[in-house]
Amino acid sequence: MKRFKLLSIALLFMFLAGCNEQEWLKEVPLDFYSPENSYKTYNQFNSAVARLYESTNNIVMWSDFNGNSMYHYCSDIAYNSIDPTNNMSSYTDKLKPESGDPLYFWQGYYRIVFDANVIIGRIDNKETEISDAKIKNQLKAEAMFFRAFMYRNLGIHFGGVPLILEEISEPRRNFVRAPIEDIWKQCISDLDFATINLPEVTELKEDGRLTKAAAYQLLTEIYIITKNYDAAITAASKIISNTNYSLMTKRFGKDKDKTGDVYWDLFRRENQNRKSGNTESIWVAQYEYNKEGGGGGSLLTRNLVPLYWYLKGSDGQNMFIGPSSKYGGRGIGFMSATDYLLKDVWKIDTTDIRNSKNNIIRDIRVDNPKSKYYGQLIVASGAIKDYPDPWKRSWTAIFAKSAPLNDFPIETIIDPVTGATNTGANKTFRDHAYMRLAETFLLRAEAYLGKGDKTNAANDINTVRARANAKQITSSIVDIDFILDERARELNFEELRIYTLMRLNKLAERVKKYDPMYNGVMANNGVEAYHNLWPIPQSEIERNTEAVLAQNPGYK
Repeated sequence: MKRFKLLSIALLFMFLAGCNEQEWLKEVPLDFYSPENSYKTYNQFNSAVARLYESTNNIVMWSDFNGNSMYHYCSDIAYNSIDPTNNMSSYTDKLKPESGDPLYFWQGYYRIVFDANVIIGRIDNKETEISDAKIKNQLKAEAMFFRAFMYRNLGIHFGGVPLILEEISEPRRNFVRAPIEDIWKQCISDLDFATINLPEVTELKEDGRLTKAAAYQLLTEIYIITKNYDAAITAASKIISNTNYSLMTKRFGKDKDKTGDVYWDLFRRENQNRKSGNTESIWVAQYEYNKEGGGGGSLLTRNLVPLYWYLKGSDGQNMFIGPSSKYGGRGIGFMSATDYLLKDVWKIDTTDIRNSKNNIIRDIRVDNPKSKYYGQLIVASGAIKDYPDPWKRSWTAIFAKSAPLNDFPIETIIDPVTGATNTGANKTFRDHAYMRLAETFLLRAEAYLGKGDKTNAANDINTVRARANAKQITSSIVDIDFILDERARELNFEELRIYTLMRLNKLAERVKKYDPMYNGVMANNGVEAYHNLWPIPQSEIERNTEAVLAQNPGYK
């Protein structure tokens, strides 16, 4: 999907604000784009919808350490491995109404809401030059999906927030918070329209565009939030029973003949879309390397792959020639997996392929011939036993899904023989799935559990575990913590983990238990129950001079 440029919200305000002159005095520009003539044709509306995809990818998938990584390292599966005071390492110290992090998400999400509202509000105007009602409703459905997705994020993140459903054409300072029930009701309304008017996956002409299944997946989660478990089961079953979707159980894609397994295949470059044979992906963020409009790309490689290429042995020599393709490129280890994710969740089973050495690489061989440890494994040999790295930034493990191992673009390779890479080898260089069918099963399991049906919950969990060659479980062990464990096994560094914990009111509990910056292993930072909602940004409260934008409890 090609990038394009639209007027920003601020520019729209500038054009639209002002006095309302008599109709015969109104000037409509004909030789340049303006708010009056920018939303008429299919191409104009399609470009506006494409901007929703781009903006969503930029804040959710392609954002840097203070964006995408915060969905992970502020949770139970990962931590900030720079030091105990860096950025959001401590909720109590760092999460304030004046902090930039809440404002980043608040403004980013609302920008997309505003853009979606323009499309929704204008596409049915009599001036619109789209005669095909099906095409018009599909574009509108995409905008409604994105509005629901952003309000899902806002509602989980902040609780009740201003519910804005119309284009804002002049400055406003009188926003009030809607009850959270109204937020979820609106999400359901938008998604009901989307499930009717979005296409089936077989009708798509472009990779990455939304389908009915994506709307049903988001609807499933909203119904779980509102405790309408029967409706959630029905929505999830719409996807699971759709023969166009199935879990990948056999090797596939361009690297299927290489050492690996089917779970490993899911995260190889070029394997996320259906043309690779992948019938599991439901909604995929598109990335095209070195192409105009190809997207910013995920920096998961940079942030999660350890700083292994800095490691020195007791002889003072670097153990590695530098960042290399075989070990994940130029990772700098800004965040690291917790022992919960590296050890605890796998104790149930030793056969689970998601924990195989293909997917979680816990030891690598020294490749610098000058090192006395050359050719030896850094952990097994004891080479890094005394390495001074208190926060484990230099080494924990390499998650294969975080980097294109042995498959970096040729432009990033310095030496094809050794695989040495340059500083550009810091992205995943692949598309990323927002939604996969495996999560659909786990969401439906959660809905079954919510209504007390542990048998069917276990059946859905076992479907996911069977693909992973993991032992089948009995219904007696199914509870919400087990489902969270299974999500960690299957969806680590894919799902927006803090949102999963926040919607279940589990954030403080599990961060305090599993994050070494909070449980005393590396630090004793603070996190409290009220952190399950983030603060309304203070600057938004102060600008809202004509009404009270109430702050969340616990924040001053």
